[in-house]
Amino acid sequence: MKNPLLFLCIYLSFCSTAQTKQIDSLKLALKTAKEDTNKINVLNKLSLKLYYIPNYDSSLVYAKQAIALSSSLPFRQGKGWAKGIAQASNIIGFICLHQGNYPEALKNYFSVSKIREEFNDKEGIADSYNNIGNVYYRQGNFIDALKSHFTALKIRVEIKDQRGRANSHNNIGNVYASQANYPEALKNYFAALRIREETNDKKGTADSYNNIGIVYSKQGDYSEALKNQLLALNIHEVLKDKAGIAASFTNIGATYLELKNYKEAKVYSTKALGLAKEIGHLEIIKEASQALCAIYASTGRHKEALEYYKAYITARDSLVNEENTKKTVQQSMQYEFDKKESATKLEQEKKDAIADAESRKQKIVIAAISIGLLLVLVLALVVFRNLRINKKKNLIIQSQKEAVEKQKELVDEKNKIVEEQKLHIEEKHKEITDSINYAQRIQKAILPPPEYINQYIPYNLVLYKPKDIVAGDFYWMETIEDLIFIAAADSTGHGVPGAMVSVVCSNALDRSLKEFKETHTGKILDKTRQLVVDTFAKSSADVKDGMDISLLCIDNKNKRVFWSGANNSLWYIQENQLTEIKADKQSIGKTDNPKPFTTHKIEYKKNTTFYLFTDGFADQFGGPKGKKFKYKQFSDLLLNINHLPLEQQAQLINESFENWRGSLEQVDDVCVLGIKL
Repeated sequence: MKNPLLFLCIYLSFCSTAQTKQIDSLKLALKTAKEDTNKINVLNKLSLKLYYIPNYDSSLVYAKQAIALSSSLPFRQGKGWAKGIAQASNIIGFICLHQGNYPEALKNYFSVSKIREEFNDKEGIADSYNNIGNVYYRQGNFIDALKSHFTALKIRVEIKDQRGRANSHNNIGNVYASQANYPEALKNYFAALRIREETNDKKGTADSYNNIGIVYSKQGDYSEALKNQLLALNIHEVLKDKAGIAASFTNIGATYLELKNYKEAKVYSTKALGLAKEIGHLEIIKEASQALCAIYASTGRHKEALEYYKAYITARDSLVNEENTKKTVQQSMQYEFDKKESATKLEQEKKDAIADAESRKQKIVIAAISIGLLLVLVLALVVFRNLRINKKKNLIIQSQKEAVEKQKELVDEKNKIVEEQKLHIEEKHKEITDSINYAQRIQKAILPPPEYINQYIPYNLVLYKPKDIVAGDFYWMETIEDLIFIAAADSTGHGVPGAMVSVVCSNALDRSLKEFKETHTGKILDKTRQLVVDTFAKSSADVKDGMDISLLCIDNKNKRVFWSGANNSLWYIQENQLTEIKADKQSIGKTDNPKPFTTHKIEYKKNTTFYLFTDGFADQFGGPKGKKFKYKQFSDLLLNINHLPLEQQAQLINESFENWRGSLEQVDDVCVLGIKL
C-alpha cells in the first residue's frame, strides 16, 4: 500500500463513527431495560464510552446510577451486586484522576480493589494496582507508583493479559521519564508500543507515540520528538479523543518551545489550553498555562506571561493542594534549626566570654599573690610580736571547733530521726500501694474477661488505659438469652475514688438487668440511676457522684440493635460513612430535673462497626502544640482505619494516643470498645 497513514486515518474515522453509533444504541437500550444486572451493564458501558469521548459529566451521572441500582439488588447479604459496583466505581476513579481529584480517585480505586480481591479477580486486581499507581504518579510519589505498576505487570504476565502488559510498561515508562531515567523509560515505552500495535490498540498506540516523543524531546532529539508527537496527534484526532488531542497539542507545543519556535509553540499550547478547559482536564490546563507563560516571557510580553503564570499556579495548587503545607512545614523546620543553631552559637559566645573572664581573673590572682608575698616578707618581723595574740586566737578557734562538733552531733541525731521517719513513710507507702494493687485485682474481677467477650462478640476491640493503678472508667458486658449488652462507662473521678464509684455503678447495672429484669437500654439506665442515687443517699453528705455511659444491646436472633447513652455518644460506621447518635445530656447519678433515658433503635446491618468510648481519648493533651486530641480527629482516625481488622485497629488507636501524648502526662482514664456485626 502506497499510503499507510491515509489508510490508518480512514480506519480510525470509521472507528470513531462506530463509537458514536454505539453510544446511541446503548441509550436506546437503556430506555427499555429492566431494573436488573443487564441494565447495570448497559449503564456502565455507556458511562465508559462517554468517558473516552470524553464527556466526564454525563459519564459520572451514568456511573452513579449504576452504583445505586447495584446496591439495591439482593446480592451478598444486602451489600448489592459487587461486579456492577466495582465497574462503576472504577470509571468514577478514572474521571476523578483526570479532573485532579486524587483523594477521591484513590478512594474509588481502593474500594474496587477490595471487591476484586474478594472474588480473586486477578485481571481486575492488576487493573486496580495499575490505577492506584497512576494516582501515585500524578502526586509525585514515584516509589509507590513503581511498586504498584510492577505488581500489576507481574500479575498480567502470569495471566497473559497483553493489553494490560502494554499499559503497565507504558506507566512504568512514565515514572522513569519523570525521574529522568530516559533509557529505562524508552525501553518500556517501546515494549508498550510493540504490544499495542500487535493487539490493534489504536488509542494506546497514540499514547505510546506521545510518550516516546516526550522522551526524545527531553534528550534534545527534537526531530524524532515531533515525528512521534504528530503521529499521536493524527490518531487522536481521527478517534475524536479530546483528552488525547489536548495532550498531543501540549507536547508538540513544549517541543517547539525547546526549539525556540515561539510562534508554533504558542499555536499548539493555546489549542491545548482551550480544549483542556472545555473537557475540564486540570493537569493539561496546568501544563499548557506553564508553557504559554514561558512563551510570552521569552518574547518580552511580560503582562501576558504573568496572567498565564497565575493560571498555572491556580491549576497546580488545585492538583497538589498539600504542597504549600509541605513547604510551610519545611520552612518551620528550617526556622527551628536556625533558631537552635543561633542559640548554640550564643551559648558558645557566652562560654568564650566566661573563659576570657577566667583568664583575666587568673592574671589578677597571680598579681595579687605576688604582691602578697612581698607583704609577707615585709610583715615577717611583725609576726614575732603577734605570737601572743595568735595564741589567744588559737584558744578561740579551739572553742569554736568544740561548738561545731556539738552542732554536728545534733545534726546527726536529727538525720537519724529523719531516716526513721523516711522508713516509716516508705512502709506506709508500701501498705497503701499494696492496698491499691489489691483494689486493682478486685476491679479487674468486675471487668468481663476477653474469653467471655470473644464468646459472644467474635469481632471486637478493647482499649483500656487507666490513668492510675485503678480507674474510674470501666467496661461492662452481660447476656440475657439472645440479648448481648455491652457498655463503656466513665465514673466520677479517677484513681481510688473513681474505682470505688465504678464498683457501685457496675453493681447497679448488674442489678438492673438480673434482679429487676430490665432489657430496654433506656430503662436499664433509668433503674441504674435510681440504684446509684439510693446507694449514695445513705450518706449524710450530699454525694453527687455517678457515671457517664454508652450502653449497646445486640439482638442477633431478631437482627436488632438498641442503644442509650448518658453524656457519652455512639458512633457507628456503615459503608465508610460514620454516623453519630447523641446521648441524653444527663449522667447516672443525682441530677436536677432527671428525665427518662431515650432508647434508640439502629438498623442491624452486617459489617457495621460500633464504637463506644469515654472522654479520656479525645481530652488527652499532646501533639506539636500541646492541645487536646478532640473528637473530630478521633472520628477521622476511626474512618481511616475502619477497613482493617479490629485487632489491628486497636493497635493503631493505641499508637495514635501514645504518639499524640508524647512525654505529657495522661490526663484521664481511657476506654474504647469496638464491636463489628
